[in-house]
Amino acid sequence: MTNTDTGPNAPNEAMGRVLKPREPYTHRLRKILEEYPDGSQILREILQNSDDAKSTEQIFILDHNTYPSNRLINPHLNNYKNANLSLDRYQGPALLAQNNTIFEKRDFQSLIKLADSEKHDQFDKIGVMGVGFNSIYHITDSPSFITGDKYVILDPHDWYFDGGYEFDLVEKRLAEFYPDQFAPFRIPCDKKFEGTIFRYPLRNSSESEISKKIYKTDEILEMFRRFYENESINCLLFLKYIECISFYELEKGATKPKLLYKIQLDNAENVRQERRLIVEKIMPMMDLLSSRKLGKNQQLEATYIASFSRQKEDSKEPNSKWLILNYLDDLLKTDAYFKDKFKKSIGEYKFIPNVGLAIPLGNLNATGRLFCFLPLPIEMPFLVSVHGYFAVSNNRRSLWSPADKEDLAFDALANLKIEWNKYLFEKVLPKAWVKLLQELPLKISDIRSRDLYKFWPIGENISRSINIFCKDLLKNVIESFSIEDRVFEGPSSSIIIGNVPQVSADSYNSFQESEFHWLSLYNGYLDNKLLADINLLKIIGNIGFPVISVPHDIIRVLKHSKHKNSLRILSPSIIRSYLSSNRNRWENNVISRQDVLQLFKFVLSDEKFNELKGFRMIPLANDTFGTVTLSGESYVYIDKINEKISNYNNENNNLINQLNSDKLIDKNIDHDLYKILYNNAKGGWKRYNLNIKILDEIEIKDLILIISNIGEDKELSMDEIKNIIEILKRIVKIQHVSKIEENKEEILDELLIPSTKNRLFKLKEIYSDDMGNMLNDEEKSKYNIVHSLVTQNIASELGIQTLRGKIFGKEDIEWEIYEQHEALTTRIRNILNDYSIDSLFKEFLQNADDAGAKKFSVYLDERPKFQHKSREKSLFSEELEDWQGHAIWIYNDAEFEDDDFSSLLKLGIGGKSNDDTKIGKFGIGFNCAFHVTDLPSLVSREYIVFLDPHAKFLPEYGYPSKKRRGIKIDFLGTEFGSSFPDQCYPYMAIEGCDFTKKFKGTLFRLPLRTRKLAEQSKISREESKISKLRKIFNDIKSNKEILFLRNIESCSLHYIADGETQLIWETQICNIDSCRDYRQNIVSNIDDAPIYHLNIERKHYKNNHLKTKTSEIWLLCTGGHDDFDQDVKGCKPRGGIASLLAQSDDKSDKSFDKLEKLTPNPPKLEGEIFSYLSLSISTNLGVHLNGNFSSSSARSGILQSKSDSLQEGCDDNEKRNLYILYNVLPDLHIKLLNYIMNKHENQDANFLPYIMNNLWPDTKYVTMDLYKNYGLNVVKKLGYDLHRIFWTELDGGKFIPLNEAKIFRPQEKIIAEILVSSGISAVKLDEDKIKQLNEIVESGDLEFPYKPVSGESVCEDLLLEIPSIPIFKRNVNKENKDEYTHDSLFKLLEFILQDKNSYKILSGLPLVPLSNGFVGKFGEVYYVVERTFLELFPDIGPSKFVSFNLTPNLSSIFKDDYFSEKTNIKRFNASAILDLLDSVVKPVRELNWDPDGERIPNRTWFERIWLILNNDARNIDFNELSKYPLLPVIKPSNMLVRPVISDPLIQNGNSLFSLFEILVKLKVRFTNMTFPESAHEDLKKCVNECTAINIINSLERARSSLTMSRLFETSKLSSLEYEKLRTFIKEELETLIGNQGSFMRILRSLPIWPLYSPGNKFIDATSGNLLPRKLPFFSFRETKKFYRCDHESDFNALIKLGVAPMDKLKYLKDIVKQVDGESEPSQDYVIFLQSVLSLRDQEIEECLGPEEIIPNRPLRDFVKVDTLYDMNVPVLRNIFPDTDKYFLPPELQNNSVCLEALKRMGLICKVKSWPPPDQIIFSQRDALLASLQDKLTLESDNSYHDVTFIVGTEREMIRANRYVLSAASKKLEEKFRISESIEIEFHQDIFRVFLQLLYGQSFKDATTPVLCKKDDSKADNEFNTYYLSFLIDLLKLSVSYEVKPLRNEIENAIMGGEYINIRDLCKILDCLEVFDVENRLKSFFKEYIKANKKLINEQLRKNMVNEKEKSEILEMQKKLQPLLEINE
Repeated sequence: MTNTDTGPNAPNEAMGRVLKPREPYTHRLRKILEEYPDGSQILREILQNSDDAKSTEQIFILDHNTYPSNRLINPHLNNYKNANLSLDRYQGPALLAQNNTIFEKRDFQSLIKLADSEKHDQFDKIGVMGVGFNSIYHITDSPSFITGDKYVILDPHDWYFDGGYEFDLVEKRLAEFYPDQFAPFRIPCDKKFEGTIFRYPLRNSSESEISKKIYKTDEILEMFRRFYENESINCLLFLKYIECISFYELEKGATKPKLLYKIQLDNAENVRQERRLIVEKIMPMMDLLSSRKLGKNQQLEATYIASFSRQKEDSKEPNSKWLILNYLDDLLKTDAYFKDKFKKSIGEYKFIPNVGLAIPLGNLNATGRLFCFLPLPIEMPFLVSVHGYFAVSNNRRSLWSPADKEDLAFDALANLKIEWNKYLFEKVLPKAWVKLLQELPLKISDIRSRDLYKFWPIGENISRSINIFCKDLLKNVIESFSIEDRVFEGPSSSIIIGNVPQVSADSYNSFQESEFHWLSLYNGYLDNKLLADINLLKIIGNIGFPVISVPHDIIRVLKHSKHKNSLRILSPSIIRSYLSSNRNRWENNVISRQDVLQLFKFVLSDEKFNELKGFRMIPLANDTFGTVTLSGESYVYIDKINEKISNYNNENNNLINQLNSDKLIDKNIDHDLYKILYNNAKGGWKRYNLNIKILDEIEIKDLILIISNIGEDKELSMDEIKNIIEILKRIVKIQHVSKIEENKEEILDELLIPSTKNRLFKLKEIYSDDMGNMLNDEEKSKYNIVHSLVTQNIASELGIQTLRGKIFGKEDIEWEIYEQHEALTTRIRNILNDYSIDSLFKEFLQNADDAGAKKFSVYLDERPKFQHKSREKSLFSEELEDWQGHAIWIYNDAEFEDDDFSSLLKLGIGGKSNDDTKIGKFGIGFNCAFHVTDLPSLVSREYIVFLDPHAKFLPEYGYPSKKRRGIKIDFLGTEFGSSFPDQCYPYMAIEGCDFTKKFKGTLFRLPLRTRKLAEQSKISREESKISKLRKIFNDIKSNKEILFLRNIESCSLHYIADGETQLIWETQICNIDSCRDYRQNIVSNIDDAPIYHLNIERKHYKNNHLKTKTSEIWLLCTGGHDDFDQDVKGCKPRGGIASLLAQSDDKSDKSFDKLEKLTPNPPKLEGEIFSYLSLSISTNLGVHLNGNFSSSSARSGILQSKSDSLQEGCDDNEKRNLYILYNVLPDLHIKLLNYIMNKHENQDANFLPYIMNNLWPDTKYVTMDLYKNYGLNVVKKLGYDLHRIFWTELDGGKFIPLNEAKIFRPQEKIIAEILVSSGISAVKLDEDKIKQLNEIVESGDLEFPYKPVSGESVCEDLLLEIPSIPIFKRNVNKENKDEYTHDSLFKLLEFILQDKNSYKILSGLPLVPLSNGFVGKFGEVYYVVERTFLELFPDIGPSKFVSFNLTPNLSSIFKDDYFSEKTNIKRFNASAILDLLDSVVKPVRELNWDPDGERIPNRTWFERIWLILNNDARNIDFNELSKYPLLPVIKPSNMLVRPVISDPLIQNGNSLFSLFEILVKLKVRFTNMTFPESAHEDLKKCVNECTAINIINSLERARSSLTMSRLFETSKLSSLEYEKLRTFIKEELETLIGNQGSFMRILRSLPIWPLYSPGNKFIDATSGNLLPRKLPFFSFRETKKFYRCDHESDFNALIKLGVAPMDKLKYLKDIVKQVDGESEPSQDYVIFLQSVLSLRDQEIEECLGPEEIIPNRPLRDFVKVDTLYDMNVPVLRNIFPDTDKYFLPPELQNNSVCLEALKRMGLICKVKSWPPPDQIIFSQRDALLASLQDKLTLESDNSYHDVTFIVGTEREMIRANRYVLSAASKKLEEKFRISESIEIEFHQDIFRVFLQLLYGQSFKDATTPVLCKKDDSKADNEFNTYYLSFLIDLLKLSVSYEVKPLRNEIENAIMGGEYINIRDLCKILDCLEVFDVENRLKSFFKEYIKANKKLINEQLRKNMVNEKEKSEILEMQKKLQPLLEINE
């Protein structure tokens, strides 16, 4: 347990003043800390407060030590004991924060306010919100601090000091009494501390309500480290006063802290004025602003370079220099802006337009921060750090900024803060930034060229938090500078700017030491087009042109700024002008060739070629420059553009090499420049005729003429042939570029080509050899063949005929040119857009079916390419090699007819459109093959056909040689197979094809398009792969595709790889013999339409082994109409219906036998549309529909009208399709339905599910109206024709027609069963089928025989069958089918009652379910209630209440008013309760009750009753209700009372939680009853809210016949309860006193006000006396009743209640009168007097001054103030060392305010001084120095330390220099002549001082060491006596040795000491007789003693305790008396 012994003289409790916030502290602090960050933010907040206090230094110390706790200040509270806490919890490790300024009064107030700073109107302070200091509660629970002479402890938990206390540290001598309390501060605490030191003991336990985090010392060290590493210099950048921050650590047991870190502003002396400029001027400026005296344009700016240093322990880092600018914008403009926009003044919100900018000069790659004096955790997107007087969030971590789409009131504070931040960024910061840029060349001379724009606000990756403010910052900065501001980077300063038109040369003066020219918008040029080549700008700058180097962001903004019309833009024209007038800067090799060419390229770019005349810039091939001219005197030529341009000398081009190189453009120049020259030369230089032309302008006819001139008839040499070849190449190039049209190809007719015979032949007479070894030399000799140097490319480009084309291209019986008649590639590509690749299978299948094929097979061939001979390829053409790889083979067993071959040559002209036996119509289906290939081929009979739409892959033919688009070859007649075995090889493995005989069937080959071929194709860019095609063909439902075909009976898919063929799947019809005729026959009417089965089997294989097998039985009906509408054109309309009857995955051979024996239960079929083949159109009808529809060309859909109806406007195809769909197919569908229905009735199987689920035309999932209408048409036909298709269970089950059926939904099954049980023909039908029936009815078809059932119709049917209605019970016998449960009844009722028409005909039906389990009849009275209400009336409820189990829907209906009106079934409401209430509660006035009892009425019963009554006020009769005791009283006792308006109860509200028991004692009746707004108005008047007014009124009612005083007396309230009630009255007084009259009387009559009396007495506000304001109570006797106002609020409350305070002087005079002989001073009186004097009231001081009312220190007497002395005056204290009756009590003496008041009243506080005579100002040093000069010149041979003094009784030997001493004293000089050893009688200390004075040392320096040594052991009075003796001895020495200057100085010292003690005075008088040489002392002390005669006489009258003392006093009186009697 901590010892609280504080010393023998310590008071029991240290006195202090409460310093506590007025709100709960810990809760608010916890919330603040949740928003306020932990960590180094704490240090920043401390820094901010220190800076606001104008401290220059901040020191942080981490103290690891734990200090003693024996003598601590006693707590003022004992809550710590309840919390089991010790007093020493805050004596452990702590963080200390020290600065060098003292707290001001307002600073104390800020500490106790949360979020309400005292700095809000101090414009020179940073703080504004008052929450920053609270961040320290992260680490501590009880901060304390010393500032000046004050000590403060904050205790937010109220554990020790009631929130907080402020102590007078020095005055109360607290450190003396409580040393352990102040030991941790480690500073002297007995005097005023010049600064402030905070101590934050680290939280060491989790009892805290503020934070549970325990702080360790390591965490503080880490906090220091992070601050040093991350913040440090940043925190000093924008502060105003702090110049040094230090961090220390005081280790455990250490006496001195060690330095950890230090951050310092090194050049503080130099920049202090600039740093504080704004803060020191802002206050007077704001005062002038508020008084409207501030002048205009009052901006302030300070720019300086600050040098910062950092030190870590002993290691000091290099200095860091920062350029800092602080700026204050015009206050007048800012204030006017906010007043105009928001009607607010900036002073109201501390909106100061102050910003700053800072740049680290040593690190220009740093990232700036955002500051509000201290750094925020927000990075800026650029180098510069930005400071502003921003509106920041409470936790100072972000700016107030708008949220997305946040809707704030215009003048809301949040909006003002947002607008202020925007104002700083948009209006103020740009101006500051411009000033910074203007200062750069002046402050920083060594900025490098690449760094300038780092100082601009150009940023990337701007964070979202700052983007809203920074987005327009660059724009606003640019808008803020003028065009003369030189803020841009120009060329290097080493380059002199040239002659620039319209700009003065003086504007280019450079700043000294700058690396580049500083340019402005006035004298510099911008690159508007943003030249991609940065080097060009450098070149332009290097020739002295003032080009501005600037980033794109700045140019972009400048172009849209106010300067846009002032910008000088760099352009080719400007540069041409500059080049023209500054030729010496670039011509004649002044700059490099490459630089000249870049300039040439630039000046060409605007195509003003006429301005280039005379520029020597044309780059020639001989590395010189040609001059640009505008005439054709001297042309130079440029060759065409090649990807790789090389030197002409390296190109094998003899023709070109014949031209001189100085006439050629250099091909080694920049490609883009070359391209510019070439393109413009080719374009004719816009008719300006520049002297540059393209080489290709040499025409072909001239080149042909050159060849002709070589000689047509002679044999050519090899060189001549080579030259001709080069010319041919040139011709090919020109021809290729020019793209000669066919009708102009005759220009080449005269061209001669060299042959293998070395002779020239015309183009038409010569052939290129493409036959190779396939033709022997003898055969070749028959033809003129081109020379071997003529490449294939040249031959092809010139159109030379091929030998193969010549031989095989003849039109004779062996070869036939065979190509499609149309321009194919575009047409085919367009067709493929309509046909998907998925159609490939179906299109070929269709063709096979139309050809009568029964077998259809597909082969996927993945074999590699094959050739017989490795060196020679035997292909029909080389180009065909690329198509020899993977392929698709498609085979059918029907042969191609001649017409079929012809059809392949046509697109869109089908030959089958009018043939009923054919599926195809359009002639374009085959083109699906081009999805995968560009070169399809086929073999059938004796022909092979190739189709080549590109005319690219087949051999060429004719002149000019040309490739064809197709060819048909008789492979038997031409021996094609043996001639081209490689070409024919792939066919050999397929279906027996070998080219040696006719092929039986048709085999298509579709070679797949590779990636390479796809890239070249004009048809499709898609590469074809076997893997993709295999997936497509695997997914084909071949079993579906053959359903409606007439011929195909089997399909299969095969895969070929590695020489092996694998079967993948096959599909076949297994019962084809029984259905072949049905499939092939065409039936023209419905009656003859066959219904047949198709048994389709599909097998899947893996590695030629059966993997899966699917067996399906399909039911089909096919037929058509012979007799049909004449409007339907074309073929007869026919169709078919297919329904899946059964399906199995059985692999056995008996799968179909098994299927046929099973009950049909196939999977649900989606249903599709077929036009013999599926159209991939889903109908979701459940069956497949086939018809000979007119479909789109791609067969992707059938043609239909927009309305899906047969109406006028449909074309023939649309009409035909609709007829098939709406007439033919429905007839077939119904025929199939009847067929199955008959099978069901014949009991072949249970076909009901099949009929309903598979065959019914269900449109539930149908999305298109076309197919919905189909289903409806089927249903219509079923209804109109009365087909028996609807099944009912009546009479054992039967089919009935629609007109007899009562149709119900599946969920209405039980209803149907009940109706069937009642003899009604009910049918259950799916919802979707019913929906179809309803749609037909709703369409207006009135004759349709369907009427939906309704509740009314069911009632009508049941009324006719009442005897047959089954029985309904709660529980039924399951064996009795005629009984049903209530649940069944509910479903029946729900169905009936959904029809309101049924309500009126319900009467008599036994269908009302009751809560007792029975059934009542409609028409009798019943109540609808919830089950729980049965408990309210348990006796009568069951028989009167409707069943509680009603469904929600039924419950709603039964509660419906209309239903109630028709059926007499009522809702349970307030009216019903009043009717039934008498059975539970009797009508009496009061009723005792047990609310928690089991019997009703109890609490639960009342709550439920009142719930109903309150919610049904309109049905309440208050007069009737008030007869019953229904209001519960909870206090004073439990009872029920009647609701009475005149005597309302009080609600027990939460606001009275502390007063509740008090009011109960005062007999106030409380209820917990509350009435909602909906309650009856009279009921609400019976209970009053718990308000102050209602409470006072209730007290008046509670007293009844008693007086108010008597009521309170009987209540026996405690003092604390009186205080609580009084506090409540005070808090509510403003509300209460608003009610005047009798209410005020009640209020004043409350006896709650305490008196100053021995017992706890209380009186009302009419019977007592109120003390004067601020005067405390005191009385020597009990005479009057004085109110005891413990708080200011008590005093104010009594004033408001009409109590007048006493006059202050009258009150004090009454007390004075009480002072008589019997009265004695007391400690309480002293405290009272202390409080009175502290008021500093002049009237009071004048009133008390003459009275004997001041107690002396022993508290024995009352005396006048002018008889007492100030004990603080040492001389007065020394006069009376043995008595204290002449002094004040310590409470008055130590209180500075009281002491000053008493001094004003006459307290003696000083010895009356007398001015000493004028001091003689002459220094001993002056005399000594003058004499030493004489000695030095006259007696220079004297020895040193040549005299000895033997001093005092100790015989101490002191040596000195006689030379020096003799100069100081003539007397000593005489003695030295007699002896070198002198005896001295004085003490050695005194003589040493004397010698030092003689040597010239000052009096102070000589005497201080001796006096300090003596001072250690003497009291004040002893020291004064010693000092006087010391001075007298020195005086004696100075007189003895005649040292006059020294004597004068000692006399002055004696006269300056206030020696008033009579012993000291006598000692001085004794000395005067001998040693007062000039009577100066005597004259002084004569007047001095006279002035203090009274004080001296007091000492002489002192009581003498013994004879010796008496003798001494008489002796002293004898000496002093002559002087005391002078002038008496």
